[in-house]
Amino acid sequence: MKKVLIITDEKKSSYNQCNALLYYLKKKVKLKTEHLKIERELTHTLPNFLIYIYLLIQSFFRKKNKNKIADFIISCGRISAPYSLMIKKFNKECKVFHILDPYFLRNRFDKILIPSHDFQKFLKFNNVLEFLGTFVVKRKLSKDYVKNFKEIESIKNIIACFVGGDGRSSKILISEINSLVDKINMICNRYTVVYCFSRRTSEITKEIISKRKKVNHYCYDYEDKNPYWYLINKSSHFIVTEDSVSMISDAAFTGKPVYVASINNIKDKIKDFVRNLEAKGVVKFFDGEIRSWEYEKVNESKRIANYLIKII
Repeated sequence: MKKVLIITDEKKSSYNQCNALLYYLKKKVKLKTEHLKIERELTHTLPNFLIYIYLLIQSFFRKKNKNKIADFIISCGRISAPYSLMIKKFNKECKVFHILDPYFLRNRFDKILIPSHDFQKFLKFNNVLEFLGTFVVKRKLSKDYVKNFKEIESIKNIIACFVGGDGRSSKILISEINSLVDKINMICNRYTVVYCFSRRTSEITKEIISKRKKVNHYCYDYEDKNPYWYLINKSSHFIVTEDSVSMISDAAFTGKPVYVASINNIKDKIKDFVRNLEAKGVVKFFDGEIRSWEYEKVNESKRIANYLIKII
């Protein structure tokens, strides 16, 4: 049995990505798993190299653990990277697979897993694996969770509209939200649209959608009971604002039709990600019409896990 240590920051998304890989690794290898969650401290505002030096100094005043901590580590998030390398320093045979850019000592990681839209700056490294979007795994929904959505449980043809928002990589204009709602309101009545807001969705965006949506359409805020994973499972189609790589990836994992609502003010790398999926026939840009098409599910978690198994 192999020992695996999962190291993440406090972000739930970091753990979810590690867990998606872990799910497919467990299908091939017997694993004993531990999770180290790094709580944010003042020192974590430092660059990663200085965090690593700080951890190195600390290690001189602690008893060395002679037991094997792990056969391999899967880490995700900036501040988890120095902790991964520190463990590897004292456990030479331990492999470290880091998801996303570790921002320092990149050549010391056994593999760095980088999304395709960030891959260009890693071309000179030979320890990098490219993947599309984010790592996703199907989730089992508890009965208690499903009970929260009785009002939409009996609806057959649901279109989930996942709305992102403003951040470092994007800004959604009011005119774009108005245009999106206008197009959605033209969808024929045999479909019911359920809007689901994210953490980044602005209050004004929520207000516009709530006021202008059709009466028989639904809205859920991120702070409410959050039907996101319920909608991933139940919806027949998806409309996702172009700014969110993670929500587009989650929708594309289902194999169901995914429409992208165009956003002008986003980084080129996100536009490239969406254009890549469009070229593969996975997504289409939303023009007000609802159609159906088939494509191969985007399951990068399984593909990358199968590669890592050979190294383990």
